[in-house]
Amino acid sequence: MEERILEKKIVKDILFLSQVSQPASQEDLPLAKDLQDTLLANRETCVGLAANMIGVQNASLFLISE
Repeated sequence: MEERILEKKIVKDILFLSQVSQPASQEDLPLAKDLQDTLLANRETCVGLAANMIGVQNASLFLISE
């Protein structure tokens, strides 16, 4: 069975992005998959994404290292 990639829309609203995010915790681990999927879908223009960039006020980020 092939795993589906669930790309999220990238948020560009400056007011939303400038809000303080909540600290990350163990419960936020599924968020890493959303960040990874969205980053991989946009890898031609992104090398990293923060959670608030996909609409989640959380202090998590995902980076690509090549």
